[in-house]
Amino acid sequence: ESRAPIQKKEFNLTYHDLRNSISEIPKEGIIVEFTINEKGKVENPVIKEDYDIILNKTIIDKVLMLDFKPALQNGRPVRIRYKLPIVFK
Repeated sequence: ESRAPIQKKEFNLTYHDLRNSISEIPKEGIIVEFTINEKGKVENPVIKEDYDIILNKTIIDKVLMLDFKPALQNGRPVRIRYKLPIVFK
């Protein structure tokens, strides 16, 4: 069996999380790249285009709290690179 990683809970970033971190909301959104390890934990998150250092730290902290069922390849858990687009509404 092979499958992509599955998020255990939805990523949720609200104005409440950002109100002290952001002066202007980026219209184009943000892409965060990271590795999901064999245990489903997030490692080495990086925001592809730096926007605001305080905003970046807030987003990275939230991404590090994510938990996944790991990707499987031939029935075995594997590390995988993952991209998470964040669009502000």
